[in-house]
Amino acid sequence: MITFCKRSIIDPWFYTWADVGQARVRFLFESLEDLDHNFRQRGSQLYLFEGNAVTVLRNLTQQLLLSGKRPSLFFNRDVQVQYGIDRDRSIIDFYHQHNLDYHLGLNNFLQTDSERRDEWFNEFYTYLRQPLHPAPERIHTPGLEIDLPQLTFTDLKQKYSQFWGSDNDYFIGGETQATTTLDSFLSSRFHGYHWSAIRSAEIDINT
Repeated sequence: MITFCKRSIIDPWFYTWADVGQARVRFLFESLEDLDHNFRQRGSQLYLFEGNAVTVLRNLTQQLLLSGKRPSLFFNRDVQVQYGIDRDRSIIDFYHQHNLDYHLGLNNFLQTDSERRDEWFNEFYTYLRQPLHPAPERIHTPGLEIDLPQLTFTDLKQKYSQFWGSDNDYFIGGETQATTTLDSFLSSRFHGYHWSAIRSAEIDINT
């Protein structure tokens, strides 16, 4: 039995850039919805909040402390955007002040603070060779009375409807649908593309 509270914070700052990738954001939102669906199949759910991530996380943590709980935080840090780097520092300082445990991950990045480029190769393939952790059959999320505004996925689609207006939806759905599409391509449809690639290469060489 696993007991934990899963949450995602939609920070509007990241979605106000003029050049933000529409398809990228839509895939992120669809993946969150897919994750929530998978959690609910195992008796849990994904809590969805909106606002400044530091403010939301502080308020949520303080509420948990007042209810007698001592939360531990697991999150992936930002290594590219200064706004995200400053956010992570504020969160870490807050957890230090309250003597709370946290785990700071690196998401899918191979970058490290010390720029140990010569070690990336071994670390990457060591990670790939590890056996997959089996997915739990049930996930227990304790009943929490959270006095913070929460979003539903219907709310999310309405508030950020500009990311659902694409005319070229080659791939839709979250991570599960993406994996299914990739498996389908590799198992059968790849052969047609493989032949096309070969013919294109021959034409390029001959010309």
